[in-house]
Amino acid sequence: MQIRTLLFASLFSAGLSAHDYQSSRPDAHAPISVMGDHTHKAGEWMASYRFMEMNMGGLQSGKNSFSDSDFTASDYRMNATEMTMDMHMLGLMYAPSDSTTLMAMVNYLENDMTMDMKNMMGMGTHVMNMESSGLGDIKVGALRSIYQQGGRKLHLNLMMSLPTGSIDETTRDMMGDTVVQAYAMQLGSGTYDLLPGITYSSQSEDFSWGAQASAVIRLGENDRDYTLGDRFQLQSWLQKPLNQNVSVSLRLAYDDWQGIDGEDSRLAMTAMMNPLADANSQGGERFTAGLGLNVTLPSGHRLALEYNNVLEQDFDGLQMVLDDSVSLGWQLAF
Repeated sequence: MQIRTLLFASLFSAGLSAHDYQSSRPDAHAPISVMGDHTHKAGEWMASYRFMEMNMGGLQSGKNSFSDSDFTASDYRMNATEMTMDMHMLGLMYAPSDSTTLMAMVNYLENDMTMDMKNMMGMGTHVMNMESSGLGDIKVGALRSIYQQGGRKLHLNLMMSLPTGSIDETTRDMMGDTVVQAYAMQLGSGTYDLLPGITYSSQSEDFSWGAQASAVIRLGENDRDYTLGDRFQLQSWLQKPLNQNVSVSLRLAYDDWQGIDGEDSRLAMTAMMNPLADANSQGGERFTAGLGLNVTLPSGHRLALEYNNVLEQDFDGLQMVLDDSVSLGWQLAF
């Protein structure tokens, strides 16, 4: 309850003090992990690059960790111990008018997972590494400004995700056969997805704050007869300029995601050995907190950094535990 209260606090305090919104301030943009946080004036462009690394370690069901002894006593033969997910994202924004900003994002993903595997006769374990990489799902759409007065702004996020990421990533098993990797190692959803949202931001003389509610709504079923679960995120942030070029930020976020509808039939046998391949163990929720830094540079350049740590997570079935993540970004407005 305390986390939820803090998450909404900055939004509810937005009417206390405000002045004309100053886009040149270092806190004019949200922390770099927030997508679609700001609009542009007519004729303006912005190019961007983001790098995000997520570090995961071990498995958890509900709020309980899955220990080595649990793995030994279970019927599972595969136990994910570490996973790193790296994302490189290129973005482009253009405003044909003051009220509409067009937006496109292309990302490249690199996944690396380490697993302990029980030997054939159940005597001990050995380590197995899995990798997948390639183009992810491309996102396109628009940001539509619906309110701006003084230092307060509100806009709609009207985006769509295109199924350009692979859902057919494979690896070699211990027998040398080619097998499909678990859902977390795939590069896309395989479906067209709506990405609706609403974003509020406000500046006072000494601070800025904002909040965003967003969702991922899956449209239909992919070619492998399953649909990833819908997702919902609520986040809020508070920023403090240290001088004309540097600001620091605190961000709180709540994420909720649903389970998979259907199943990739190619993973039916794998799910008996690897819990990450079980379509019935994919939902959950998570609270995270992030500390960030925004820096403005000459000629429209911006640099940003944010470190995120997990406060609490609760899973519907065995899933990998997110330890932390870091995001780096560069932006150029022209």
